[in-house]
Amino acid sequence: MLFLDIDGVLNRTATAKQIIVEDDKVQRLHDIITSSDADIVLSSYWRSFERYIGYTFERHGLRKGCVVGRTAGEPHLGDSVAHDDKVHLARVLEIEEYLKRVYGIDEGEWPAFAIVDDKAVVPDDHAWSGAFVRTTHDVGLTDSHAERLKAILSTV
Repeated sequence: MLFLDIDGVLNRTATAKQIIVEDDKVQRLHDIITSSDADIVLSSYWRSFERYIGYTFERHGLRKGCVVGRTAGEPHLGDSVAHDDKVHLARVLEIEEYLKRVYGIDEGEWPAFAIVDDKAVVPDDHAWSGAFVRTTHDVGLTDSHAERLKAILSTV
């Protein structure tokens, strides 16, 4: 399972006024999902557009139904960068809440998962730091990020 942010991961911006994905970055996402057979859970500010994002990914060749859910939390805001401090604290908690709600409180029952975001949403000393890949908003998802995500998702 891949918890996916969009801005700064699938595009090169910290915040956007509309959903933008860049072909090379979506191709890397395709490679990650194909090689790991992982599903996608949106943790992005764009999470409220789950169906549209799923459709967009299908148009880029990702398998139908690969977007299986979204974390709880605030939707996209006019200036998401102004809310980054809340994201640093909240996103990891939203992911944990999603996993507990969908798979139960026994972490042994949770699927392998990775988190990709351009914000520092998993602290270095957190138990999930090894499952986190941080991009930069001005570069987005690179080949090395994709390889790291594939490696994380291939662990049992």
